[in-house]
Amino acid sequence: MKISMLTLGCKVNQYEADELARILRSRGHEVSNELEPADCFILSTCAVTNEAERKSRQMISKLHSLSPNAKIIVCGCASQNEAKQFVDKDNVTVVVGTAGKNWIPDLLEENGNYVVDPACEYENFEQNDDSENLSTKRTRAYIKVQDGCNNFCSYCLIPYIRGRSRSRDLESIIVEVFRLSKTHHEIVLTGINLSDWGHDMDSNLGTLLSALGTVNARIRLSSLEMNIVDDAFIATISNMYNFCDHFHLSMQSACDNTLKAMNRRYTVAEYKRVVAKLRKAFPRCAITTDLIVGFPEESDADFEETLRNVEDIGFADIHIFPYSKRAGTVAADKSQVDGEIVKSRVAKLSILRNKLKEEFLTKEHGYIYEVLTEQEKGDYIVGHARNYTKVYIPKGKFSTGELVMARVGKPYLDGVLGDFVSKVEE
Repeated sequence: MKISMLTLGCKVNQYEADELARILRSRGHEVSNELEPADCFILSTCAVTNEAERKSRQMISKLHSLSPNAKIIVCGCASQNEAKQFVDKDNVTVVVGTAGKNWIPDLLEENGNYVVDPACEYENFEQNDDSENLSTKRTRAYIKVQDGCNNFCSYCLIPYIRGRSRSRDLESIIVEVFRLSKTHHEIVLTGINLSDWGHDMDSNLGTLLSALGTVNARIRLSSLEMNIVDDAFIATISNMYNFCDHFHLSMQSACDNTLKAMNRRYTVAEYKRVVAKLRKAFPRCAITTDLIVGFPEESDADFEETLRNVEDIGFADIHIFPYSKRAGTVAADKSQVDGEIVKSRVAKLSILRNKLKEEFLTKEHGYIYEVLTEQEKGDYIVGHARNYTKVYIPKGKFSTGELVMARVGKPYLDGVLGDFVSKVEE
């Protein structure tokens, strides 16, 4: 059977989709990640915002138009949140949720429809039994090591959709990381709340990273909560020769009033102290973050405080999200900020984000970085340094999928220009 898999949302969704694709291929199916005609479509949905759910529903119509007779299977966070928004769509035969993705290979061959039980609870980390025989075709490999969340931020549905935080066992992670290190130069650890790894097995993320310190591949973290970053954690990663010094340190707001309303459990001052510690240990590191704009009851003064603190911190990049009201969360019942005001604040923060990014990239000038080359773009081969700076290097002396040393030049497009220095000996 020809199967086309489309994935919306986060890196955890992408990892789960990759695992499912590998299982389907092992059973003899032809699987593509492209939007193209197929016998069956598998859509992995996202529910982090209302817009994400809307795009998930829109995709169903696209798939039906592309192959009117194809089966459509829907899985992921949006279907876990509200299965009924998909069950009556044309050609949708299976609707499962988040952990239910692993049931899809068996459900493919069944006649009739199957719909997830939205009350389903997931208590243990769900893992594929045959993942050790599978590999990924991507330049870098993503490994999901944690699922769920216990934080219950006042704007977020994820704890209700993904369930409580649970960790993948250490041994299976080590086995997969070492296996993938034979074919990949970089491995990214990911999870819904990666910082919470090990809490349910009397361990912590530092212990996991320490166990991966001898892997012959770069180790990158997808994102972090600031409360994991203490002196012991910094000491552990400082001793890892393979650690990538890019810290996506989730903040959500740079105003104490808003942070308290979000139930984020830290202050701006505490966040700044963590950033200072990281920069002291990793002078060339990149600190990036997520910020929500227009959170309920956010005043003009609150937003101006966020702008001042963001500029003071000096992020290398910022993912900006206008607040999305999610029914069932605490924030949904609070007074909402006018939509035009939200748009104006997003525009202001975007200008500051672009300014800070250019300042960070300009400071990179002259440094020599190890770059993992990933794709061709015009006259350049593009890749990322360990601190995730995007580097454009002229073609000619190397190809994609290699580690090279490059001297950083001036800012260019969404990254910097780079001059090839040498290949990295493996």
